[in-house]
Amino acid sequence: MKMKKIMITFLLSLSVGIVCAQLKESTITVKTTSTKIDSMWVSGPNGKTFFAKPDEENKVVLRFKEEHPFILKLGIDAPTKWSLSLFVEQGDQLTVITDLDKQTKFSGKGKENAQVLFDCLTAYTATYKEMEKEIGTRMLSPTEFFETYLKLGQSQIDVLEANKEKVSPAFYQDRSIAFQYQKLNLPTYGPSFFVQSGKKLSESIPEGYWDLEKEVKITDDLFSNSDYTGYMKGIFPYFLLIQEKLKQGKLDSTFTNEADETLKLSLVERKYPTKLKSMAIVSIISGALGKAKDVTTLKPLMDSYLTKIEPEDAEALMSKYNDYTNLATGKMAPDFTLKSLEGNDVSLKDFKGKVVYLDFWASWCAPCRHEMKNGSPKLHEKFKDNKDVVFLYVSLDSKVDAWKKAIADDKIEGIHLLSQATSGVNTPIAKAFNITGIPRYVIIGKDGKIVDNDAPRPSQDITAEKIKEALNEG
Repeated sequence: MKMKKIMITFLLSLSVGIVCAQLKESTITVKTTSTKIDSMWVSGPNGKTFFAKPDEENKVVLRFKEEHPFILKLGIDAPTKWSLSLFVEQGDQLTVITDLDKQTKFSGKGKENAQVLFDCLTAYTATYKEMEKEIGTRMLSPTEFFETYLKLGQSQIDVLEANKEKVSPAFYQDRSIAFQYQKLNLPTYGPSFFVQSGKKLSESIPEGYWDLEKEVKITDDLFSNSDYTGYMKGIFPYFLLIQEKLKQGKLDSTFTNEADETLKLSLVERKYPTKLKSMAIVSIISGALGKAKDVTTLKPLMDSYLTKIEPEDAEALMSKYNDYTNLATGKMAPDFTLKSLEGNDVSLKDFKGKVVYLDFWASWCAPCRHEMKNGSPKLHEKFKDNKDVVFLYVSLDSKVDAWKKAIADDKIEGIHLLSQATSGVNTPIAKAFNITGIPRYVIIGKDGKIVDNDAPRPSQDITAEKIKEALNEG
């Protein structure tokens, strides 16, 4: 019996070894012709991001052994900004030669997929610029917004369909799904933008909106496509929510955030299959935790769903909950040390004994810049003679020049620090403060403890009152 077990173990190990040995290496070589670069950021399989250094010939060589195709994203932030997406399959031997501006050429195995993907993204950018020029500063109606962004998303699909015979079957299948759900993103979520600008929800739903449901497949079969899962966990639950409100005759009724999230959860639980349901539940509850002033109020709701989702998802959700409780009111704020605008090391602990209004922003974030121009000066004025209040700005820009230019352009007063992002808001400080979107504001008391982990914006009257309360508590 023991010998039999040994043989079975040996055969299993052998079979795994054979599979691994059969994986063909994919090599991606990127050569820049016009500009010497210091490094290139790379977002590879499973979204892992790292930096790669070029060799003496200004070439970056990347090697992967992956069983399944994946999207590889590359980019540089200085001395110019440039990015590229590639579809990588086993055995690809692709060379990219680019001047980081007008010319990008592909050669080797995988070049057809690379060229078509490049053409799809180029068509999208060109269509966007045309629409931007045509619209100008004119405010779109909900129906115009809806039709405009459906047309924009369709631009990629049209290029893909025209080149269907040139690309690999895996590429076509993956990108046809991805482009379909990229196309649906903004049109589906569009009504929320108009509600935020003051319209009633009933006035924000465009003609043809409810027909979007016909274009959505609710299935676990597409689970491996990140654009599909991103849409199904973050966007489509919103569609289901307002559809249910319409059925109940409560389209313009006021719901609390918690009531909205609870309704979303019940709809997802009822309509989604197993894997998709588990993922969406985690996403919705995580979002609710991020908005909550006191996450402990959501603990009963979270607990009621932990047994209804996949074990690994339940574990991840509990971990996220614990992270948020560490940032609850009364907890010590995570300390950090960053470089200032002047090049000095500045730590949060340097301001112990003062109330800190912490502003997370980036030069590319329009709402952030709006607040800095219109809200921050008025807020600063109210505390100009109070040396116990510090306005601390932490930029998540990836490019130093863009950060400095925004500060100069907007004449932003305060202490400025930079936590460079590899992409989006991906920085250690953003992770420490559980920041998934900006602008984001945090008020920290004189004792270094969190007073409000999602404070109001500078333009809101209540913000000054919150700061005064923090001053009085010290």
